This record gives sequence, structure tokens and C-alpha cells, in this order.
Amino acid sequence: MARLLIIAKGGFGDVLPLLAIGVRLQEEGHLVTVAAEPHHADICARARLSHVGVGRDGRLLSGWRARFDSMLSAGALRAEVEALLPLARRADALLGNQLAYAGALVRDLTGRPWIYCAASPLALPSLQDPPLWPFLQALQRRAPGQALPARLYARLIRAGAGLALGHVAALRRRLGLPPAGHPRFEMLYSQQLNLLLTSPSLVTPRPDWPARTRVTGFCRTDALLGLPPAAGEALEAFLAAGPAPVLIVPGGVRRNDPHRFAAAPLAACRALGLRAVLVSGKGGAPARDLHVTSYQPYVPLFARGRVVIHSGGIGTLGCAMRAGIPSLLRPTDWDQHDNTRLAERAGVGWRWRAGALAALLQDAARQDRLAGLAPALGAEDGAGTASAAIAQALRA
Repeated sequence: MARLLIIAKGGFGDVLPLLAIGVRLQEEGHLVTVAAEPHHADICARARLSHVGVGRDGRLLSGWRARFDSMLSAGALRAEVEALLPLARRADALLGNQLAYAGALVRDLTGRPWIYCAASPLALPSLQDPPLWPFLQALQRRAPGQALPARLYARLIRAGAGLALGHVAALRRRLGLPPAGHPRFEMLYSQQLNLLLTSPSLVTPRPDWPARTRVTGFCRTDALLGLPPAAGEALEAFLAAGPAPVLIVPGGVRRNDPHRFAAAPLAACRALGLRAVLVSGKGGAPARDLHVTSYQPYVPLFARGRVVIHSGGIGTLGCAMRAGIPSLLRPTDWDQHDNTRLAERAGVGWRWRAGALAALLQDAARQDRLAGLAPALGAEDGAGTASAAIAQALRA
């Protein structure tokens, strides 16, 4: 039995895979504590995981400045380190994701073993398979596959991210810690074990990845989310009243104001005479061919749809793949453009463009192929694979 501290930062797509691993580790007899933002307390309680609030409550943040200060400010980072230190000293090992900068600092202050758990392939970039970087993807798509631009883009991103995370390096110096490489990349990597919590059908290990890296497969996370009874009943009534709908799923903060994301897909649905379900943070009034629902567990919802239109978050893409439903992707920021690249290469999703919905609905071969892949993807047990690898690393 080991005492494990999971440091899970970010939104659902970042946090839920780590919680799934925590549940599996706890089932195997380990003592697990989750350090996460206060708004994840309810999910941890549902999973029967001990939760300690770290950082700002996302439900209280409004506007870009508040969100920036909560994630990329020196004061917030120092407060997280101070909150995590006593927890880390009582732990036998630490697990952290791609936003757990404070966790990597605490690792070096305490000397505890560190296991890096990344949900997104972009967290482990490779020059052997150059990713599409945020802010640079439009330029990259004009010159795909050229080695010199790939190296140049990587340097630009490292320089920009280094400036944005300069407070991390500054705090390392104030804490008397030696340099540990780039705070977004090498500083987060582990000497014991690095886990990429996605499917090997999307990405396979690369020779320039850090040593001791494993691709685990997707983690099943639906059980961690509750289903509001009223929303579930209303949604079920709509689904049962006609043909399978198109599902429109804005990601992240766009879920609370989905209209800009959803405008073009809804217009395409109306033009084709299709029913649609829009997932919104607040739900909405019913209409004849449109149902607006609050957040729902995705895999059972996606299994009832024809196509899912989303922004390309890795968790949403994984749910669509497991449900055997094609994705039309409208990426906007962060890792979404690179996830779209990987989905197109694997033949499980396609970038949104005019006429794409009609073309996809008429392509029975693509839909049949996805349905055929779904059982194998549904059998992936990322949490189980991860927990076995963690147990092995702790014994080493």
C-alpha cells in the first residue's frame, strides 16, 4: 500500500482521467488524496476520493484576467506550492498533469517520486511527428511536413511559453532549486514514469519522447459524472421522438455561451432538415427540432447521435471514438488543432468546413468503419494500464 497525492489542474478533460486512475489505485488498496481546484470537490466526493482544494474556484472566475491570475501568476503558484508541501511530505509518490507546475516544484523540494500523467498528446511533443501548435497552426498548415519549419515552430513555442511561465523559473530560483529545463516540458517530465492517457490508435511512442513513457489508452470517466434526473428525462424524450440527431458540443468555457460555436452547425442542420442536440452549460428551452441540454456524460449521449460536432478536446474526441460516432471538429485553441490533425490522420474525425456535414452523412463507409472500431476502443482500460504501470514504478 502506498500513499499517493494526485495533483490535478484544469478542466474536466485534464482532471477526469487522473481521477479515474485515482479510483483504480484506491480500489487496489492505496491511499489516494487529490489536490485540485475547489470546483472539483463534488466529482471527487462522487468518486469517493479525498479532495483538498488548491487554487481558485473556477465557478467564481469571470473574465480573462481572473483566469490568467488563477493559472499563470506568481502569487497563485507560490500559494499552491505552500498548500501542496505538507501533503507531499506525507505521500510516498506524486502524480501530476500538464498544468501541475506547482507539483513539479514540490517534487524537487521533497524528493518524492513523480509520475507525469498527460491527457493530451501535445503535452509530449515530438519533432519526429511535429504537432500543430496553438497560435502557429495556420502557418504550419501552409507548409506541412517540412523539417526546418517544424524546428523553428518548436523554438518559437518554447520561447513564448518560457516567457509566459517565467514566474515558475523565478520561483525555482527563490526556493533554491537548480534549473530543470523548460517549465512547460522537461521540468514536468518524470524520471520514473510518463503516462499519455490517450489511445494508441491516435498516437504511438516516438523516439524523442522522454524515457519511460507509456501510452495507456483512454480512461473511462463517465461514471465520475452525475446525470441530472430532469435533464436526463427531457433529453430521453427528445431522443425517442424522432431520428438520431446531430450533437453539437462546445468545449470548455464556450459551453456557457455556445451560440457563436453552434451558429454554423445549427444552420447546416436546418438546411438539411436534421434534428440537433446542443450541450450548453445552462440548458435551454425545448424546440421542435432542437433540444438544448446541460452537461451530460458523453459516451451514452454520443451513442444516440449521428455525428458529433465539437472543438476537438482530447476527452470529447475519445468519447466519440468509443461511441463509434464520427466527429466534425471546429478547433479554436490550445491542443485542439493538433487533436484534429491526429483525428484526421486516424480517420476518426474531420475538420469542419462548408458542406462537411452533408458529405459525412452520405459516406456510409466512413461511418461503418468507425462503428467497427468502437468495440476495441471501448475495451481500452487506460486507468487499469496506468495503475499497473504506477505500481511497477513504485516497486522499482
